[in-house]
Parts: sequence; C-alpha cells; structure tokens
Amino acid sequence: MVGPDEGSNYRRLFRNPGYVRVFTAGLGSIAGSAIAGVCLIWIVFARTGSAIDVALLGAVGVIAGIVFSVFGGAWVDRYDRRRLMILSDFVRAAAMSGVVADLELRGFDLPVVLTAYFVLGAFSTIFNPAEQAILPSLVGPDMVADANGLVRSSRSALQFAGTAVGGALIVTVGPTVGVVANAATFLLSGFLLLGMQVAPHLRYASAGLPEYFSDVRAGFRWLWRARGFLELTLSATCFNFCSGIIGTFLVVYSTDVLHGSGLVFASLLAAEVAGVGLGSVLVGPTRGVRWAGRAWVIPYGVVSPIVAFSFILFPSALVAIVGLFGLGLLGGYAGTAWLTAAQLIVPSEMQGRYFGIDNLGSVVIVPVAQIGGAFLIVAWGVQSTFLAAAVLWLAAGVAFLAPRALWNLGYRGGVIPRTGAGATGTTGSRGGTRGG
Repeated sequence: MVGPDEGSNYRRLFRNPGYVRVFTAGLGSIAGSAIAGVCLIWIVFARTGSAIDVALLGAVGVIAGIVFSVFGGAWVDRYDRRRLMILSDFVRAAAMSGVVADLELRGFDLPVVLTAYFVLGAFSTIFNPAEQAILPSLVGPDMVADANGLVRSSRSALQFAGTAVGGALIVTVGPTVGVVANAATFLLSGFLLLGMQVAPHLRYASAGLPEYFSDVRAGFRWLWRARGFLELTLSATCFNFCSGIIGTFLVVYSTDVLHGSGLVFASLLAAEVAGVGLGSVLVGPTRGVRWAGRAWVIPYGVVSPIVAFSFILFPSALVAIVGLFGLGLLGGYAGTAWLTAAQLIVPSEMQGRYFGIDNLGSVVIVPVAQIGGAFLIVAWGVQSTFLAAAVLWLAAGVAFLAPRALWNLGYRGGVIPRTGAGATGTTGSRGGTRGG
C-alpha cells in the first residue's frame, strides 16, 4: 500500500507525457528482454550442456559494457540523450533479429548468439546512462525517488511476467519465439521515444579523440573527489562479484540441485524480479535517499548474503523461491536508493560519465565471476561454489560498513549543483555539499 502523498505523486507522474513515454518504452523492452533472457540461456545450456558456455553468454554482455562504459558516458554528456536512446533501441532490435534469422535458417551457432549479446551489452551501456541522466529533467528533483521506484517496480513486475512467459514458451512453442518478442519490443521502445520532448542539457560541440579522453579524465577526477560515490563503486565491485556467481548459474542450480525444469528456473528468476519491484517502491516512502550509502551497503552487502545461505544450505524449490525474492527485495531497495541519490547529487553535465565510470567499476569483475564460477562449479559443484561466494559476499559487506564517506552518503535536500566545481568533494556527509 502507498500513502496519499505517494499516490498523488504517481498521478502527477502519469500526467507527464515525457515520463509516460520513457516509462512505457522501458516496460516493453524489459518484458521482451526478460523473455529472451530465459529463452537464450536455456537454448545455450540445452544445446551445449556446458556451464562454461552459459558463463560466456553472460560474460560477453558484461565485457561489452566494460569496453563501452567510459566513452559511452562521455557521449551521453556530449550529445542528445534522447537520440542516443533511440539509436540504441534500433540497434538492439537488429541484433536480436539477427539471432532469430540465424536460428531459423542455419540452426544454433554459439558465436552468433555471443556476438548479438555483445552488441546488446554495448548499446545498453549507452542507453542506460542516457535514460538515468534524462529522468530528472523530465520530472524534477522532488519526484525523482518516486519516478525511479515506479520505473523499477513496474519493470520488475514485467520481468516477473516475462520470465514466467519465457519458461512457458520453452515447454510449449519453443524458445525462439521469445527472441522474436525481444526484437519487437526494442522496436516499439524506439518508436515511442521518437515523440518524446525533453529539455536540452548542456552539450559540447562535436569533438575528436583527444577531447573525449579529456572528458573521461574529468569524470575520473570528479569521482575521485566524491569519496562516498567512489567507495560505493568499489563496494559494488565486491558485491557484484559474489552475487554474479550466484545469479549466472541459477540455471545450473535449478537443474542439478533442485532437479527442476525450465519452468522452475524461470520461477526463480521471477521471484527475484518480483522482490526488486517491491524493494524499489519502498525508497520514496521510507526516504531512503537521505541515507543512500547505508541503504546500499546494509541490505545489499550484509543482509543479502545471509539470505543466500538459506537456499544454499537448505535446497528446495520453495526455499529457493523465497530466498530469491528476498535477494530481489534487498537489491531493489539498495539500487534505487543509490540511483536516486546519484541523479540528485551528481551534476547534470557529469552524469553520463559518472554512470559510465560506475558501470565500469561495478561490473568489471563480473566476467571474472562468471568464467571463474564456471570452472569452480566443474571442480567443486554448484552448491559448494555458491556457499563460498556467499561467505565472501558477507565478509565484503561487513568490511564496507567502515568507510565514513559511504556511510554518510545521501541527499538531504538543497540546490542541485550544475557545475563540476560546485560538486567537488560531494560525499553526502554533513561536511560536504549535501549536508543535511
């Protein structure tokens, strides 16, 4: 249930045509991606029977994100964000269409699937920071937390439905239909964004490679001074390594440990995204953005691995579904609190680079987790590998309770800085520019 203020905020958001377009476009593409994600993982595992191939599928998208993160963020700060989002949607639609054509005309070809996932990851790395940076200009600072919560919760609901639909498609008409749906939803998203009107942000003229490197260096210098955000990115590197091992190999856990079908695997994914949806909408009512650092490290770094122990030590479908819902709830709350604080604290003209650099820092370790996890599963088994990941995750979470800048990071009102100089040293502490 939401209180009267939150209900009024949501009505205001749905009267905002720009926000409605972003919201609707995102719902379509997320639903399609959820369906295709389940179907493609199942296609790869069913055709090869290899945990390493499943890891490669996840890793190529992350590697693309690493390659494109920093320069993609610079493009978001330099060029029209709406046009970048539209371009990204159409390219991603083409990549998924290529997979469908190959599956139908030539049969399964792992390099083709991996190439398409690389393209998907590369252009998602451009789309996501553009969307994150554009949202505050659509709704205003007082509505950002509720706007983020509504976006993330609604998309999680559709991910919930999408994963269930993907599982049903696997056992009925076949998984290729799910990939077709993803291509169609990316096209729909792009066409919806064509009609969106958004206030322009400060942009630079077209530049050559030296200017891009200068932009990137400025982004790294800003993050180095903003110690709360720097510590959060470093913590995400550790947490995502551990959660990445568990998330990547749920398909192996569901088949080898739970002895389930594709529907069981889809149910685990659906439970997690349902939890993300609930956790995301709680940030606004609880004012989690005021203490975003604590709202990040405690749920995601400390409580989440404790929850993971439940389905690792007591494997059953019911326990796993409840545990994955808990992981989603905690991660959804933590992620929305961080995102909202970043949108309100990081200067507008720096947000593309910040989100790009943060993406680089927080996901650079994920391919190591995915590929290393695959070899550990071959050597130790999936249950022992999950247990080791959970222990390491908890140790990292406890360690990141100590940094004061991260502990005090948050947005407590005031004027949002619009220049890099005005944001120097932003940590969210009472001694910084966001002192409450």
